[in-house]
Amino acid sequence: MIQEETPLTNEDIRLLKTAARITGLRWLLLLLFTAITLVLASLLLMAACGRHTSLYIPVSIAWLVIMSICFFMWRRALKQRRIIRSGLHGGKKRLVRIKIKALHASHKRDNLQYVSANHEIIEVKAALPEKSFFYEQKNSYHHANVSNISGLTGQEVVLHISTGGNILLKAEYPHTPYGETTAKISADDLLLMKEKQSTLVKLFLTGCTGLALILLLGGIARGYYSNLYIVIAAIYIIFFLLATPAYYVYNSYARAESKIIVRGKVTEIISTVRHNQGTGDVYYRVSDKLFLVRPIENLGTKVQPGNEVELHFIRKKNGQRGRMLYDIKC
Repeated sequence: MIQEETPLTNEDIRLLKTAARITGLRWLLLLLFTAITLVLASLLLMAACGRHTSLYIPVSIAWLVIMSICFFMWRRALKQRRIIRSGLHGGKKRLVRIKIKALHASHKRDNLQYVSANHEIIEVKAALPEKSFFYEQKNSYHHANVSNISGLTGQEVVLHISTGGNILLKAEYPHTPYGETTAKISADDLLLMKEKQSTLVKLFLTGCTGLALILLLGGIARGYYSNLYIVIAAIYIIFFLLATPAYYVYNSYARAESKIIVRGKVTEIISTVRHNQGTGDVYYRVSDKLFLVRPIENLGTKVQPGNEVELHFIRKKNGQRGRMLYDIKC
């Protein structure tokens, strides 16, 4: 094992800054539990001031439980943020060069283990690219819980690790092929996107029909079962809020004239899929770059580390990669 220190690059700094943010479901849960804690505290204060002893004990118990949960959630989130941010201190990172014997996901869930040919274990924290609501890979990162990792064995790898926080910034596999090219959108690609857009149009029509029926039946009922109609209408409104932006995104895809094709050897496959739940994401590391695998059309490709692949992405107007169209094993 060979180690050396080198300055952080701009990409390293962006990874550490974005991975330290509290976002997504964790942020929503923190806000929810904080709001519930404040509401229960207000009720407790009102019960104490109004001397409502019958309410005081149950509200006190509920407040203590929720406040404890809220405290530990904030404590864990802020601790994680502090650990990741510590990687920016000093502006340095470690380069660890080893020959891989095995890769494992640690029992800690957020750690990866690289085992060298000399049986040395390098344990690092994982940071994976974030995704948008439409499964486009973003240029920001998030701290991730990894359930499984597989990779090339018998290969040399250079691990870029932050000196503070022990965050894996990059796993560099020398002499592995990688390339990006642009190509014209084919007739099959266009058909695939139009089929997706057609599905959304059908959902729109279903929603319009449903709303029309609700209004018609509501008028016939003249106020009877009004609560039921409100609930159904709310469901359709939520449906519209989700379907409308998706329609415009896929409409912009259908107008795209070119795509980006990534070709290279898969060096690692990282999965956040939870056992027995089927939820999570899969990432391919092609050479040293990570790609979210959420294609519009799933070809059922069985890719293993060491396989060469083609990943086809929509090319957006700004020249960046959009949603993955499909992945092909070469």
